[in-house]
Amino acid sequence: MKQILKIVCALLIAVCLIPIEGVHAASFKDVSKGNALITEIDYLVEKGIINGYPNNLFKPNTYVTRAQVAVMLTRALGLQTTNVKDSKYQDVPTTHPYYKEITAVQNAGIFDTAQKFNPTATLTRGDMAIVLQRAFKLKGSESSYFTDVSAKTRGYKEISVIFSNNIVRGYDDGSFKPNLPLTRAHFSAFLARALTLSNPNLLKDTAYDYTYSHYSLSDKKSYTLKYQYSHNDDKSDVWTVTDLNSNKVFNDELLFSDGEVYGQGFARDYDLFYDLYFGFPLRIGVIQHEDDGGIISGIRITVKATDGTVQAGGVKYNNVIVLEQTSIYSNKVSTYYFVDGIGLVKELYNDVVIYELLDRTAN
Repeated sequence: MKQILKIVCALLIAVCLIPIEGVHAASFKDVSKGNALITEIDYLVEKGIINGYPNNLFKPNTYVTRAQVAVMLTRALGLQTTNVKDSKYQDVPTTHPYYKEITAVQNAGIFDTAQKFNPTATLTRGDMAIVLQRAFKLKGSESSYFTDVSAKTRGYKEISVIFSNNIVRGYDDGSFKPNLPLTRAHFSAFLARALTLSNPNLLKDTAYDYTYSHYSLSDKKSYTLKYQYSHNDDKSDVWTVTDLNSNKVFNDELLFSDGEVYGQGFARDYDLFYDLYFGFPLRIGVIQHEDDGGIISGIRITVKATDGTVQAGGVKYNNVIVLEQTSIYSNKVSTYYFVDGIGLVKELYNDVVIYELLDRTAN
């Protein structure tokens, strides 16, 4: 009977890990387009790290097992599965269907040496923090931010580190719930975020003048804008903006970044309201939710890619940060394309290009 159960469990693991051709998260019947984790799930599906079940199901609320985590980490990290050193887990013999993957993650120091691995057991949120910190060698603050996490909590430091890397947010009541088992959706989200961590410089380079084509939504006219660095006002870089064809002067652009947050907006006669504002480091998925308070509320900002590509001004840019901004107050969708060390290279409004970098020249 025990042997039959082992076979059944192995088959269940295999079903959710074997690639299903042509599947994307949006096509899963149980993952809605409005799901806050759809970007991360889609990323892992497209990379072949996790897959769905038959009948277009993902089963996002099913608990993930330790064996499934071992397989996904092996794929995500490209771990060597040949000539692995036996982990000595009593419940993972060489005949186990995922012996190589489980042994690979143990060899890599991601899972502890122990008598048993417990391949069909669930993984808690606290253990997830330990696993991801080890797998990606993450560094960051080791101070506790959660009401239910103290120095006595298993994974205390690792929980703090993954929080400071913007991989987890915690719950609305300020708790982390370290002993709560992880679902497939949540582990997919945390793994995808760890895989796509990025801390780019999104400011324009003050050593250059920037030339953009601009389509104005207010007057339906096209402009060729020159951005010239003026000064720093003790907070933001101030850029003067002039149309090269008519010499029309636009409002100054203000850009701010201190390595922890980024903000951009235009100088107005009233207090500055950042049109775009978010924290670092970046990773794919929702980084600003419409229910969050703060400088901009009612806004959802989603990082769609940290390694994207885009064509702008006849130049193909790689490793592009792609952000999508939506609002509960309108149907508008703004898409921003940033390049590390260059800044904004393209901006779309409901699929209409409104800014496109044409040229940069040393000033």
